[in-house]
Amino acid sequence: MRAGEHLTPPPDSRFAREVAERAADELSGPVHQHSLRCWQWANAFAEVDGLDVDAEQLWAATMLHDLALGAPDHPDYGCFAALGADHAARLVAAHRGQAQAEVVRAAIAGHFHPAVPAEPVARCLHSAVELDVVGYRLREVDGGLVTATESAHPRAGFGEVFTTAMRTEARLRPHSSAAVLWRAGARVPMALNPLAR
Repeated sequence: MRAGEHLTPPPDSRFAREVAERAADELSGPVHQHSLRCWQWANAFAEVDGLDVDAEQLWAATMLHDLALGAPDHPDYGCFAALGADHAARLVAAHRGQAQAEVVRAAIAGHFHPAVPAEPVARCLHSAVELDVVGYRLREVDGGLVTATESAHPRAGFGEVFTTAMRTEARLRPHSSAAVLWRAGARVPMALNPLAR
């Protein structure tokens, strides 16, 4: 099996293409590659955990979950995840309706919370982000998929960009989940992530 055959392609729809365009336009290169890796990890965890997920909801959640990472302070939002979640939900609502937009909004808003969510899309995103950032549950993912994903979506520069963004979050939104995790020492598991070596 060739490496690329391990990868899950994105959904084939106008909505999915608009999500891809939004991510490519608004995310930095390293964060865009992180989002593409999270799509692969999220699909893997859906299979590992036996979860039934809507592919387009999962695509939107994984590709848009960091839209507001490091964004300027906003008086109505105490966390970058909540701000980005609302941005993403507006795009989803235009194509898939308010109910599906709420699934994506909730998944993105909670993706940095320490507790693992129960809703399938949110749970898959949460697990995917934890794997990509700190290597959590790496042994549960097929080695061929890991090799293919890391080759297709390299993480060059991601550690530096993400660390800078976390410092910005801690300064701008000191009571957010990201800020609390950063002050609690998140940089240590990030540095020890086996995928980052």
